[in-house]
Amino acid sequence: MARIAIIDLGSNAIRAAVYDDQTLGAAEIYNDKFRNDILGLLELDDLDIKHPVYLAIQYFTNIFKKLDVTTVSCVATAVLRDHPSAKEFARIVHEKYGLEIDIISGDREAYLMAAGLISGVTDADGIAADLGGGSLELAEINDKKVGHLRSLPLGTKFIDQNMKIEELAQIISSVFPHDKKCKNLYLIGGALRFIGRHYMEFVQYPLRNLHNLEIDGSDFLIYLEKLDSIAKIKSAYQARRIDERAILVARSLMKVLQPSKVVVSNYGLKEGVRFDTLSSQEQAKDIIFERCKRLTSFNSKTCRLDKYHELVSELLIEPDKLTSKVIDLTIILASFSQNTDRALKANFTSEFILSSDIPFNHRLRLMLALSLSHAFSSRSDLYINKLARKVLSKLDYHNSQILGNILRVAREVDGPEFKEPSFALILHDRYIEIEAVEILPKPIFDTICERLKDIAYARKNARYSLR
Repeated sequence: MARIAIIDLGSNAIRAAVYDDQTLGAAEIYNDKFRNDILGLLELDDLDIKHPVYLAIQYFTNIFKKLDVTTVSCVATAVLRDHPSAKEFARIVHEKYGLEIDIISGDREAYLMAAGLISGVTDADGIAADLGGGSLELAEINDKKVGHLRSLPLGTKFIDQNMKIEELAQIISSVFPHDKKCKNLYLIGGALRFIGRHYMEFVQYPLRNLHNLEIDGSDFLIYLEKLDSIAKIKSAYQARRIDERAILVARSLMKVLQPSKVVVSNYGLKEGVRFDTLSSQEQAKDIIFERCKRLTSFNSKTCRLDKYHELVSELLIEPDKLTSKVIDLTIILASFSQNTDRALKANFTSEFILSSDIPFNHRLRLMLALSLSHAFSSRSDLYINKLARKVLSKLDYHNSQILGNILRVAREVDGPEFKEPSFALILHDRYIEIEAVEILPKPIFDTICERLKDIAYARKNARYSLR
């Protein structure tokens, strides 16, 4: 397969990633970044010297060779956009490393940032904001389409730290008018993501996944106001000050856009560069389904997902669109752990879901983890159960139990591979009855009866949660 690589030359960092091929579901087999001072290099009289910027590029090109990369796309943003030494720098990079640097316009950067978000958050609806060292990009997104967009010279390296929120808000609103509250504000870029990461520590958020972290707009506004009094944040690796200019931009965006919800995204420009090269057929797909299908070598021809939907949907309590997605993905992922210890399958699969870089939102991630833990074991893992109770609604929690136990019944009756259920589950007023084609051995039948009791109990609790 033809592997492709992306290099993003930004004001604060040089980022690189390698993908297995030119499909949406291709695995990202390499991802790294180096902090850099390209601007400092550009200010020198002689650019053709040994410098950490060149060493980073040289390192990445060597990695690309080892990984048999066939195509490299290298883009540069605000740091090179209007700099008088940009052409000379690009010439040196081309001569030394064979890379063609595409110095993109501000509007192009905003579009690619939005495209990257769409690739990782397929139901994105709102305004995306990407804050870098040299610029701030804004773009409206709805129904996988990019609307109004602008690039503003408001990067963290150029904003006056003493500027008032009202002043910055006025600048933003004058060039990016928005006369109504937006549904979601998507935060992209290292400085804004760092604020999101600190928020997770600040509120002791139970999950560690930053991508798709959702924060109520009013809660985030209160948090930003408190940040002014926080001098440092301490992590396991470093103590580092939060960029006060990033806080200023975030508060100004909240004032102008008044979002109902704030969502932090790891998908941005780099992913947008790749997404823009894909065929329209690939762009229309859902990255979560594509990644999961590839991971498990799922064969849609041999597995009748529609039949499992019929089996499960009758027993779930008021399932919504996302719950329907959970059904498909749980079945697809249930075959993932074939090469793991039988006793540890539930733990292994659920832990993988929690740690995977597949861009699940947090509700989906926890419902999948809990469903799969029940699908492989009679009781869910205590750690998964604790996380699920903290993050999920009671309805989602109990629906996940119902789904997992139904799939465990399917494994007991039809074996480990999901092709098509050979049985039916009949819902009566107070109990659930199984109708199987063949007579089952007593130990299997007894186990199934226990699972049916668990399903009935979860259904009862789910109904109570709606009162």
